[in-house]
Amino acid sequence: MFLPGRLKRPRDSRTELFFASIRVELRAPCAATPAPSKWLLKTTTMPPKHHNYLLGIDIGGTKIAGGIVDASTGAVLLQERVATLAADGGAAVLARALSLAARLRNAARSQDIGEPAGVGVGAGGQIDPETGVVVAATDVLPGWAGTRLRDAFEERLGLPARVDNDVNALAAGECRWGAAQSARNVVFLALGTGVGGALIVNGRLHHGARGAGGELGHLVVVPDGPPCTCGGNGCLEQYASGPALLARFHALGGDPAITHGTPLADLAAREPNGPAARAIAETGKWLGLSLVSLANVFGPDRFVIGGGLASLGDRLLDPARRVLTARALPGVRSVPILPAALGTSASIVGAAALALEITGD
Repeated sequence: MFLPGRLKRPRDSRTELFFASIRVELRAPCAATPAPSKWLLKTTTMPPKHHNYLLGIDIGGTKIAGGIVDASTGAVLLQERVATLAADGGAAVLARALSLAARLRNAARSQDIGEPAGVGVGAGGQIDPETGVVVAATDVLPGWAGTRLRDAFEERLGLPARVDNDVNALAAGECRWGAAQSARNVVFLALGTGVGGALIVNGRLHHGARGAGGELGHLVVVPDGPPCTCGGNGCLEQYASGPALLARFHALGGDPAITHGTPLADLAAREPNGPAARAIAETGKWLGLSLVSLANVFGPDRFVIGGGLASLGDRLLDPARRVLTARALPGVRSVPILPAALGTSASIVGAAALALEITGD
């Protein structure tokens, strides 16, 4: 039986056969015991070589990535990436993503993997999780707002679809198969060009009353700090993103010819007291200050840090841990701060994790 909810049941004969034959086990997305109102579709008994796989699609500003993911392990069996070509407009980007999804679905069939059980889509912008519509988007994806992603994928593929913000998708993947397995309350931060965030509360992605919950990059850490792209001042994004780290490195006397953050880890290893090491440590302290507030408010099981800056490892996270231990309330001082675990395929795996979610009435 297929559970009712916002994933619509396709009506062609192939999917009717699937829904008539599949047996499901209900599990909360981040825990071994069921949550009261959010469930995962975990296939346990099904026709051979069919339906134990998911299709994950990630739509970003520069690339669209997709893959066929094993629903039991999170392993990526097939994957493909294409350029977004965002300047072509939202309709063209959607068409490109749908074509990629169709190719992957057909490849799974031809390689005897079988029909995916569903498709999950992680996309840039603010997404209404109830309707799968892009509510708002930046100029990185011009013409993207208003795109009806869920309906488009369901109509093209004949599969149930689940759509959410790309950072929420990353958090869902870490919760299901990565660093946050077994945890029910998780704060996820993606530190890269900007700072994205997601909240898992009682085993459920928290979207807030208007679908914009979890925008942790715009947590104000210094009220009169540098201006932020959101129009405010002193947001975490101005202190713990890649550009903020690079600016701090230059301010501390680092080589001005270095214009991206990739070399900083090697520089820090060679010069433990040099500008790269100091810039990373200061960035970690700012991260830690934000985690103090988040720990006191949410009391999570763990923090998970993803994005490009997570590759700095303990050089970044140890200063954050020290700040958390020194300044958080006693009950949350020891909350683990962990790097994300899913690696380069995290966006695909996270999108696939969304496809597991079925919300009952």
